[in-house]
Amino acid sequence: MAPQTWLITGASSGLGLHLAIIAAKQGNKVVATTRSLERGQNIQEENIKVARLDQNEPLDKIKADVDAIVNAHGPIDIVVNCAAYVHTGILEDLTPEDTYQQFQTNVFGALNVYRAILPHLRSKRSGTLVTIGSMAAWFAHPAASIYNASKAALRLLSFGLASEVKPLGIKHLLVEPGRFRTELLKQDGNFRTSNGSDGIADYREISEAVKQGIARESDKQPGDPIKGAQVIYDVVTSSGVAKDKEMPTFLPLGRDAIEEITTSAQSAIDVCQEWKEIASSTDY
Repeated sequence: MAPQTWLITGASSGLGLHLAIIAAKQGNKVVATTRSLERGQNIQEENIKVARLDQNEPLDKIKADVDAIVNAHGPIDIVVNCAAYVHTGILEDLTPEDTYQQFQTNVFGALNVYRAILPHLRSKRSGTLVTIGSMAAWFAHPAASIYNASKAALRLLSFGLASEVKPLGIKHLLVEPGRFRTELLKQDGNFRTSNGSDGIADYREISEAVKQGIARESDKQPGDPIKGAQVIYDVVTSSGVAKDKEMPTFLPLGRDAIEEITTSAQSAIDVCQEWKEIASSTDY
């Protein structure tokens, strides 16, 4: 395959960073974006150019930054939306601002990146969009509901987008990782909490349990982000372990993602089967 140009958001750490390095080592040009250029100083790989792009800014600013990237680096072939963070907390404890900020980064900002880049992809009638979602889209978890909900919203919105751009020659892949050993749960990284001793007393046992569980899990997640990034690269490029395979609509990533998504899907099927007769009795 001829070298391509990748645009990866949230590429200063985690899956985004590892994917950028892997793509660059394969001879591709990579534009690795980050909210702060300081965070990109650790990226020294040849073929990677660091650019500032903050998907939390207004759409006009995002469009201007994406246009500047295209003007500087040429047409983009593959766009990977990685930027996200986790915000935990009991729903009644969380403020409207907490909720909006979670959706702004994980959903609205990601969509605005696509709004900014799609005119460029439509003009050449080709390109691939890769949305990094989460297995968390498939289930609810106490004290993590706005994160789960944001990933569930991103899941369906990205599927809708995929159906809209497919006739224009633009492909889309939703990646739903399990628990990978990245900075996502680090207390000083892409993680925020509104639970614990400062929350409503009636929920304190739940909030403290979730807070302690996340602290225990950080840096002990089963997923290897380098292996995960390599699989994403192979699936997007139909190479390596995915050689000659057609890109799927979505890709569960990690053994735990396979198990959790399968359990959730089967649970929904079980409810439909159990209540089929009663639910069907509502038809004319």
